[in-house]
Amino acid sequence: MSVNDSVNRIVAGSGVILAGTFIGMLLDIITKKVLTSHLSPADFGTYSLALTVISITGAIATLGLNEGVPRYIAFFRGRHEEQKIHELIISAMLMGLIAGLLAILVSPSLFHSLAGNGFDAQGKILSVVKILIFAVPFTILLNLTVAIYRGFDRTSVNMYFYNIIRPVSLLGFALGAVLVGVSLKGIVLADLLSMVLTFSIMSVYFIKKPPIKKTTKRERRIKFSEPTRQLIRYSFPLLITATLLNLMSWIDTIMLGYFKPAEVVGVYNAVYPLVGFLSLVIASMGYVYVPVTARLWGQNNTVPLGSIYAVMTKWCFLLTFPLFALIFVYPEYFITKLYGAEYVSGATALRILALGFITNSYFGFNYHTLLASGDSDFLMKCSVASAGINAVVNFMLIPEYGMVGAAIGTAVSYASIEVSMTLRAWRKQKMHPFTSMYRKLTCIVVLVVGAMLAAKNAHLLTGATWEYAVFIVGYFMLVHRAKVLDSTEIKMLGEIRKAIRCNISLRIPQAIKTLALII
Repeated sequence: MSVNDSVNRIVAGSGVILAGTFIGMLLDIITKKVLTSHLSPADFGTYSLALTVISITGAIATLGLNEGVPRYIAFFRGRHEEQKIHELIISAMLMGLIAGLLAILVSPSLFHSLAGNGFDAQGKILSVVKILIFAVPFTILLNLTVAIYRGFDRTSVNMYFYNIIRPVSLLGFALGAVLVGVSLKGIVLADLLSMVLTFSIMSVYFIKKPPIKKTTKRERRIKFSEPTRQLIRYSFPLLITATLLNLMSWIDTIMLGYFKPAEVVGVYNAVYPLVGFLSLVIASMGYVYVPVTARLWGQNNTVPLGSIYAVMTKWCFLLTFPLFALIFVYPEYFITKLYGAEYVSGATALRILALGFITNSYFGFNYHTLLASGDSDFLMKCSVASAGINAVVNFMLIPEYGMVGAAIGTAVSYASIEVSMTLRAWRKQKMHPFTSMYRKLTCIVVLVVGAMLAAKNAHLLTGATWEYAVFIVGYFMLVHRAKVLDSTEIKMLGEIRKAIRCNISLRIPQAIKTLALII
């Protein structure tokens, strides 16, 4: 597979994922707006802390299989060893189910022993955890099922369930609960029912649209041989990696809850999702990038990988920067429009978080490249170091600076892990994204942000909507005039536009038809 073919497949395939992810994030923000209008900041902070506990539990109980399964399915497909794939699917689902059931038994009592005499002395968070914990097995099996489809390049399944069905059902249940006027526990029960409904629909879909074609010959008996051992060896470091990466946000919430009132936790957790939009493009492309490049590793066709890495990183950052510039320059505007003036105290934290999150797009597909190559041990090591940095910085700064200190800790830890992964990709694979044109793009964006901040401080910018439109048009005109994209990339973009139009005309109607069938 050539560079053009691979990039075309990644970008065109991620178009639907990008749209779905954007819709899902918007629905998440709408849901939070509904909840924050009904719950007090203290209750919303309690709910956020309980969700953090459940997220930690779910991440651990997934055992890293949600990343290991698609990588190995794609890898074995590249080697034409389909007979090993069925074993991977069965063993992963069994391990996930057992881990989920154990989580129900262990997590509430473990949380009570750790926090019962600390910031949850009254047991408010524990009472919420005891309800939400029953969603963990459903969440794990849903994660693994989506991961299986991802390994077979059926990435649109993620859009169906995580970006449409789950957030729509959560919003629907939340609206119903708010209209009835339930308490916090009623909101929590609505969240649980939403997950159960999503899993039920996924089960119907799995039966009607199985990932493996029925004509594929496969063994029926359950066994745990070398493919399963490979999966476990590869996935266990990813378990540590995923847990620690998530801890870089969870630690913020936990330490804020320990040192500061629940109102501060509520404000911080309201503004934190906004910077998630900065990872929208790379997350969508990375979702397709991993199985495509893992298949190339399975075929021992590694020559195109360096060019794919460089091109995709430049395009990703180029598309992500306009949103970063707007959030960084106008944080108060976004917060006030979404949550109201009482949450505007999170503006400085939002700006700092934006600086940390933009490094994800700037350094690009380092994590995904290492993941596809099988270098999960290093990902674990650098995530341990990064989480340690986050914990230390938070412990030093949160008691005095509150949510600003939490934001600094997250930003520093995110930047450190991105630098570490980029250096590893260069030293081990001789891959990096810093071509001459990418360096030129870097200079352009630094000058643009500096000019916008200077204009705002001089009161030349007011935050009017037309200013955003002028900025975006001017930015892309400047990029075009600076010739950041070479002739080959422009030709590739023409081919991709055709592929995206084809996807829109074929996949969107098919997606609507599929959703109607399973619902």
